[in-house]
Amino acid sequence: MKLGMFDAVPDAGGLALGESVRRAARLVDAGLDAIEVSCNVMRLPSDSAATYVAVDRGRALADLLVHRLHKDPGAEAYFLPLARALRRAVETKVILVGGLRRRETLEAVLDDRAVDFVAMARPFIREPDLARQLADGRQGLVDCVSCNICLMHEGHHSLRCWRTPRRRLVQHAAYRLSGGFRRAPTIAVKSD
Repeated sequence: MKLGMFDAVPDAGGLALGESVRRAARLVDAGLDAIEVSCNVMRLPSDSAATYVAVDRGRALADLLVHRLHKDPGAEAYFLPLARALRRAVETKVILVGGLRRRETLEAVLDDRAVDFVAMARPFIREPDLARQLADGRQGLVDCVSCNICLMHEGHHSLRCWRTPRRRLVQHAAYRLSGGFRRAPTIAVKSD
């Protein structure tokens, strides 16, 4: 089960880590086999899906992220403290998601036994064959730069990476400038 461990709305008096760990223990006592740690109530998708994870100056330049050239990379494994807190308190399988962008990071959290499993989402949008690549020994960073443009278009367009091919960046910019995001999202339903 994916479990939000905290509310990302500041000063709202919402869910906090301690309460979530206690609730997780009750779920495990009821028979839950595994918990994937995540964020609960959010204002923005970036509350749960951090931006520009592991994007250094060279990566920013290569992916046309000019606004990131002089900023520090976002931290990898940003939900790891939540996973560690859960691991200390509950006997269950713990799954880590959130900013896993290097093979070395994946291996480190597994070797450290901080978690039992790792999960990724956005990297598979850009590289659907990423699991095979990693199994074949791929090293270094994944191609996803965590720009979250894919999340911006949720409900407006089908799921895709808007950075490849490059013409999609132009399409994204045109949609944004035309006011497309101000229109209500629509979900196409296929009728039989």
